[in-house]
Amino acid sequence: MRSLFYPKLAVTNIRKNDKLYFPFMLTGIITIAMYYIIVSIMQNRGLSKIPYTDDIRSLIGMGVGIVAFFSVIFMFYTNSFVVKRRKKELGLYNVLGMDKGNLMKMIFVETILIAAAELVLGFALGIALGRLIFLILLKIVRMDSPLEFMIEPSAMVQTGVLFGAVFLAMAFYNIWQVYHVNTIDLLHGSMHGEKEPKTKVFWALAGVITLGVGYFLALTTKTPLQALGMFFVAVILVIIGTYCLFTAGSIAMLKLLKKNRNYYYKTNHFISVSGMIYRMKQNAVGLANICILSTMVLIMLSATISLYIGVEDVLATRFPHDFEATMRNVSEGEMEDIMKELTKKAEDMGSEVKYIGGYRSLALTVLPGEKNHLEVEVQDIVDYSEAMVVEIIPLADYNASVGENEVLRDNELLIYKPDKNMSIEVGKGSFYLEDIEFEVKKIVDWDIDSGDAQMTAIDFLYLVVPDLDTTFLEKITEVTGSEKLHIDGTIGMDFKGTREETKQLADAAAARFMEIRSEAGDYCEVREDNRKEFYGFYGGFLFLGIYFGSLFLMATVLIIYYKQVSEGYDDKERFQIMQKVGMSRKEVKRAIHSQIVVVFALPLAAAVVHVCVAFPIMLRLLAIMNLTNAELFCRCTIATVGVFTVIYAAVYLMTAKEYYRIVK
Repeated sequence: MRSLFYPKLAVTNIRKNDKLYFPFMLTGIITIAMYYIIVSIMQNRGLSKIPYTDDIRSLIGMGVGIVAFFSVIFMFYTNSFVVKRRKKELGLYNVLGMDKGNLMKMIFVETILIAAAELVLGFALGIALGRLIFLILLKIVRMDSPLEFMIEPSAMVQTGVLFGAVFLAMAFYNIWQVYHVNTIDLLHGSMHGEKEPKTKVFWALAGVITLGVGYFLALTTKTPLQALGMFFVAVILVIIGTYCLFTAGSIAMLKLLKKNRNYYYKTNHFISVSGMIYRMKQNAVGLANICILSTMVLIMLSATISLYIGVEDVLATRFPHDFEATMRNVSEGEMEDIMKELTKKAEDMGSEVKYIGGYRSLALTVLPGEKNHLEVEVQDIVDYSEAMVVEIIPLADYNASVGENEVLRDNELLIYKPDKNMSIEVGKGSFYLEDIEFEVKKIVDWDIDSGDAQMTAIDFLYLVVPDLDTTFLEKITEVTGSEKLHIDGTIGMDFKGTREETKQLADAAAARFMEIRSEAGDYCEVREDNRKEFYGFYGGFLFLGIYFGSLFLMATVLIIYYKQVSEGYDDKERFQIMQKVGMSRKEVKRAIHSQIVVVFALPLAAAVVHVCVAFPIMLRLLAIMNLTNAELFCRCTIATVGVFTVIYAAVYLMTAKEYYRIVK
């Protein structure tokens, strides 16, 4: 019988504290199931038999690490709430005769029982939902496959080892909490609040500075390559600034409100302000966590949904034509002959070419000079975040491509500049390639045919010059010091017909092109050959976005719930005293409502501000992935914020009821 004493006592304790343990166990079960599912999908042996799954497997592999890291941090975080609420109960056991050795055995058994229950139920839920989620993944990435979700023993072992280690570490952490605290502290541990903190000017200023620098980087980053380098720096700074401002800045704000007599000496304001100051250090960390998790959910979902909805826009941007070919070292006559051969191939197949066009260009990687001098310096590049590619195009090719008849003098050029930051104005100064001087005749609006510019993070600038003759090439060679300059050619073709028909024609054009050209550096692309790969890649991003978004949303909801329950128990006695000295239930409820609204509106408002500031840098990051539709990203962001706000409000209403039920 003695051997069953601790298990029976542990079960009784868990049942008596169901309001604490049920959300904790439910979260653990869901977290284990989600981790097992994502590992099982990555290890699914049949997935490798489907084309275009390498990118999906790589993305999911990254996701496994993120889920593991998040699970460890989150489960320890929620465990701290449970431990705090149990301290008084453990103190009573100690007073009634159980020494610390008995308490530690009881806590260890409780943790083992909870771990066993969560692992069993987590695996059961993972197996039950795994097939559905696997089918959803295949549907999102548009893969028709007879594959099924299989029980992967290696995935179960990996999941069991990870979470077994987590529960074992939690058991020792909980035991340590009992071992080094005396009985009096245990009895009052759940009611122990923070002393009224001092105003920490240094940390408040640090928060303002780090948040300001993070915002500055997000708003001033101009190129996609800069965005790629600065994004994580900005994220870290914003996270640090958020924690500093919520912990130090919020205290300063509350103390200013306390000094405002007209505001502070009102019943609901007095209670809410004094209550938040009393435990602000603990509250602020929870609020900062809610804010950061909410921001992650909003940015992740809005970005991945935009990418998936905009796949057709991405394809049109990256592959502007049904067929596109690029050639190294090609002459004007060779370009014309190749276009004639490709047109003839389509006609021989009984089809009509809707469009065919092309141009030759000389590409240089450069660093912009001072904008006022309109100078571009050709040199070895050290910092590619400031670099751009200049494509120099002969006038004849430009006229043929756009159907115009422009005329240029020897020292004149036309400019087409996707980079809107360059302050080039016609008739106001010269344009330089080192010491080669040109006059800007016109800034043209040219829908460039090539999709190559869309697959790089570097900006492109197009210069139309009178001719790429030998004299001009000699000048360029002299100023660049390079003898490896070459003139490339780009051809684009569109065909009439259905998607299947255009694919057949494009494949035939590709085969014919490779028969004609086989030099190093020559290649061609067919849009339809890349459609499945793009849907697979961006579908994988959407899957992970929804997956992680759900995980972070669950974390947000649980933190809010535990915060409300913990605050409710801490405030219960205080509000009972308020009622005994004359406050009515209506006044108590109004005071509670005032406090909760402030506490939960602040993280959401800060998260929305973070998302708005992050919009420009996210737009540039999406441009690296060929999504340039700013309107689509804006609509998806607004919709995501709207849906999240509704969910957040629903959670607030439910937890507010629980809070009021406890304190009344």
